[in-house]
Amino acid sequence: MEAVISGADTPPVVGPEAVASSVRQLEASANARLSSRLRRALAAVGAVAVLATAMWLFRPQSAKAHHPTQIHSLAVLPLRDLSPESGQEYFSDGITEDVITNLAQSLPIRVISHTSVMRYKQTNQSISQIARELGVEAIIEGGVARVGDRVTVTVQLIDATEDRHLWAQKYDRDVKNLLDVEAEISQEVAAQVGDTLTAQRAIDSSKSRTPDPQVYELCLLGRYHWNKRTAADLAKAAEYYQQAIDRDPNYAPAYAGLANAYALMPVYDSVAVQETYAKATAAARHALELDDTLAEAHAALGIIALNARVWEPSGPEFRRALALNPNYATAHHWLAFYLLFMGQTDEALAEIERARQLDPLSAIINADEGEFLYVARRYSEAQVRLRQAIELEPGFDQPHETMALINLETGHLSDALNDANAGLALGSTNPRTLGEAGYVLAVAGHTDEARKLLSTLKNMARHGADEPLFEALIHVGLEERDQAVGALERDAKIFGIVGLSQWHAFNQLSTEPRYRKLLAQAKGEEVASLQSQ
Repeated sequence: MEAVISGADTPPVVGPEAVASSVRQLEASANARLSSRLRRALAAVGAVAVLATAMWLFRPQSAKAHHPTQIHSLAVLPLRDLSPESGQEYFSDGITEDVITNLAQSLPIRVISHTSVMRYKQTNQSISQIARELGVEAIIEGGVARVGDRVTVTVQLIDATEDRHLWAQKYDRDVKNLLDVEAEISQEVAAQVGDTLTAQRAIDSSKSRTPDPQVYELCLLGRYHWNKRTAADLAKAAEYYQQAIDRDPNYAPAYAGLANAYALMPVYDSVAVQETYAKATAAARHALELDDTLAEAHAALGIIALNARVWEPSGPEFRRALALNPNYATAHHWLAFYLLFMGQTDEALAEIERARQLDPLSAIINADEGEFLYVARRYSEAQVRLRQAIELEPGFDQPHETMALINLETGHLSDALNDANAGLALGSTNPRTLGEAGYVLAVAGHTDEARKLLSTLKNMARHGADEPLFEALIHVGLEERDQAVGALERDAKIFGIVGLSQWHAFNQLSTEPRYRKLLAQAKGEEVASLQSQ
């Protein structure tokens, strides 16, 4: 970290000749590494860049729409890191994600999310294979080379249905103009797959106050770690975003990034829940005070409200995020949870399926769709999605626990225990994992182990990570109904009570008067939330 930041403060002195020489070397290296299709495209661009660009920009309007195949879906593959210095991967990843966001906001087509395309970072698969797996008709690929304060970005657009090159371009700019490069790439791609209006929208949607290059770089580092979705990486992401804010207190995307880092921390680690959500809320609101068009900040406010079970603002914030970026898979994903909690299971399933279409290789979206299908008792379909999630991310605990619940309810006790313990081994600090595994262990007769997990949850609560609902799950498994209802009553005072439909276990409390009172309270919260929209 220190080396990267120090390098940004005092960049090496690189003269024009040195830059040109380095770029030539990079291009030679790139030619050896890129696909034969891209090598041909880059060679063509290098030979006739000026002429080709002029012909493209000034050719008659009628010549722009001669593509036999109309493009309805697009994926931007990870731009290859071709920089001579190591440690620049976050830089090319950040440019990739920004281009995806620009296109997703501006084009009326399906644009695959960052999470899914990043799985093709080190792949030898052909363009046609990748396109089939992602379900898209067009692919963008290319590379990024950074030498001192100079950045060279080379991209090309391919019609994957006909294995046909459509367009290629090379940009050689100062790093401080990187946002302009991203906007130009978005505009030119939009012109290929859309029309003049969508091309202009691509430019307009990506216009913002250009930050200090180091601020932008710190945000790229923050996003790089946020995308890893581990407790340690979320903490690291927050550090980078805070450094960006310290350097430029008026840069809205840094606050939005910080908000999203804090918003997910309680999901992945045992942190002080209320304090962390308060920090997330403050950061998101400040981001929107600076720029109300940031879909990420609106979605952050939505997920904070959802996780804190303050229902009224949650749905509207997700819908505002999607109005700003209809291809924002995360907002579709989180809106699906809101709909599930509001008792609209069919709508929730449709929404999370849309999220998966935009981000088909996301482990968390596949896992959560599996959970939704579990809620709907569509067990075989749920297992397909859960297995996909485990295959995509073997270190992910949650799909194992949902699989354990399914196996328990379908009479496969041994498999349920294996899945519960597999999830515990991967997520020993996740309150939800502890609760679900504890419930399965208790039902299976492993009461001592279940009580140990219950004790762990109670100890976490004493340190601010209070999630009584998961204590209630274990009490249900131990057939301690009075304690289970008591834990849910405590949970209702902290968070509210909507969302119990996620766990069939709570149906065992249906004859308890205190529990029925909680359900009536939950129904009132659902109605109030829906009426507020």
